[in-house]
Amino acid sequence: MTLRAALLLLLTLVSTAFPASGQQPGVTDKEILIGSSNSFSGPLAFTGEQITKFGVDLYFKVINDAGGIHGRTIRTIYYDDGYRPQDAVANTKKLVEQDRIFAVIIPQGSPPVVATLDYLEENKVPLLFPYQSSPVTRSKRYVFQGMTLSDRSSKMMIDYLAGPRKLKKFAALYQDDEYGKSFLTAFEKDLGRFGLKLVAAESVKRGVTDVSAQIAKLQAAKPQVTFLVLVPGPAAQALRERQKIGWTGTLMVSTGPLTDERYLALAGDAAEGVEGLSLWPDPLLSDLAGVRLYREHMQKHFPKNEPNRYSIAGYFAGMLFAEGAKRAGRNLTRDSLVAALESIKGYESGILPPLTIGADHETQKQGFWVRVEKGRFKPLTDWLKSE
Repeated sequence: MTLRAALLLLLTLVSTAFPASGQQPGVTDKEILIGSSNSFSGPLAFTGEQITKFGVDLYFKVINDAGGIHGRTIRTIYYDDGYRPQDAVANTKKLVEQDRIFAVIIPQGSPPVVATLDYLEENKVPLLFPYQSSPVTRSKRYVFQGMTLSDRSSKMMIDYLAGPRKLKKFAALYQDDEYGKSFLTAFEKDLGRFGLKLVAAESVKRGVTDVSAQIAKLQAAKPQVTFLVLVPGPAAQALRERQKIGWTGTLMVSTGPLTDERYLALAGDAAEGVEGLSLWPDPLLSDLAGVRLYREHMQKHFPKNEPNRYSIAGYFAGMLFAEGAKRAGRNLTRDSLVAALESIKGYESGILPPLTIGADHETQKQGFWVRVEKGRFKPLTDWLKSE
């Protein structure tokens, strides 16, 4: 090979491996690269796998099969943080600085997400639809929140339970970190609107599963409602312990992040009668057009994976990213994506109620009340509003 031929080959390889001048990190003429740090081990491993590999990636398979977005296919890259904030920070820096992704999509868990927030904002990297509930993500330029935030969830829960249900004595079993504390703060504020306050609140350290001592203390306070603001392991243990000691005088209520049949089923029949705020329509039984399409896509691409509320959350995140990237046009930049997402008004997904993204950059502001009956959620209300 001549020197000229070798140089031409090198230039060709470089031009395909890196974006052309003026293009954004993670964007080439043929590809958009996005990713996240997530839990593929630890207490939220099932959720992490479902929202990314069977949710986001499911929708992107559909998009890529149809030719991509403005001629670009979408590729994802993920790293495991095991629900550890320090690992989430290291992974996120690797994604931004080494892999040079365009945006972060649907990372999971309040502690890991909050730990990466300042870094992503400083580097102007879009943080898209994080699957977490802390309100600290609200109204930030490069953040578009996914899950209904804890203060909105709390308002809907308290308004329903202290309003039509006329319940007055509330307690909480909560994880002692950003996740649990954001709900605890919201509960106290919303109960105050009804002239009420928590009669008891017991914390659980992250990683602890034995909550028998906390359950005994809560039982002594005799609440009519006990909120579970936990991850699945300790939540299931709490329900089994409550059953074991015969504590029937309280209504166990799961918060939005925990309101999933599979995770509550870890407690077996001890989960029967648990109520909560569901953020997603039934992935197996809903007749909504968008949910039917989700099931069809799942059957085509991942036939062995049962539809669930976590994968549909990831699928919806993929749908919103694709909608934003389409609206941004061929000249896709991080700022043009932000502007495109801000332009979404009355968007019909066929999965959730019509979506408008306002200055707060929130994409979900609703939920509906459910009760576990024979292992499935029975809806007790229509969509509730948090505004």
